[in-house]
Amino acid sequence: MKNELSAEEAKWLLAAFGDPAKVTWTLPEQIANRLGEDIIRGIFVPGQPLMEVMLAETYFHVSRGPVREALRILESEGLVQIRPRRGAIVAVLSASDIKEIFNVRAVLYGFVASELANNRTDEILAVLHDGIKAVSIAHEQNNVDEFIATLYRLSMYLPEVGGNSYARKIIVSLGRQTLATTRKVMLVKENCRIWINNWKRLVKAIEQRDARAAEDAGRKLVHDVYKCTVKILEASPVEPLNTNYQSAPAGAVKP
Repeated sequence: MKNELSAEEAKWLLAAFGDPAKVTWTLPEQIANRLGEDIIRGIFVPGQPLMEVMLAETYFHVSRGPVREALRILESEGLVQIRPRRGAIVAVLSASDIKEIFNVRAVLYGFVASELANNRTDEILAVLHDGIKAVSIAHEQNNVDEFIATLYRLSMYLPEVGGNSYARKIIVSLGRQTLATTRKVMLVKENCRIWINNWKRLVKAIEQRDARAAEDAGRKLVHDVYKCTVKILEASPVEPLNTNYQSAPAGAVKP
């Protein structure tokens, strides 16, 4: 495996941490971005069929080809499952799936944080401090969507600058799969305060070049998300499937 970023990763990273205006999304990518957001927000729930014709004609007002390609993109991100001869559905994660994902993320996040403590630069620290400030502002303004988006970008920045391409690829590939459940966790303000404090401890350890403390803080950050996720899942009733496909908001895609 080469260490160089693929074209898709480079585009995503530029949109997340660089200048989004410089990114040109294809129509399937636009559809995938919008549909992925709706899955994370719970508009489409786990197990719900994603019918190409309905999405194309009613939701996005495009041909079926771009929708089909968008579903493949979301399948590669773990948000959609495409079943042979039965079509696509919103991915369903079992309790054991979620536990395994978080366990792997905790180990890798601790490793990346430890490595970064040994190799961080002033520029990296500035980005991390700016990220915590932005997350705190979103929390104070009670803007859940902005809080999650900012926290996700911050969470993906750490493995990007951590220096290990293999760890980065695995963390990024797992990053979006649990966002739908994580969003429910973020609706509880006390949980958000826990994450902000965990991030402050993590960045402090990286700033002080304390690799052991950074590893512990990285693992704790992920494990605390998992513990709150389990509580939310245990308390949440099964959600009804949404079979009424309404048009995506104007500007979501460009036919």
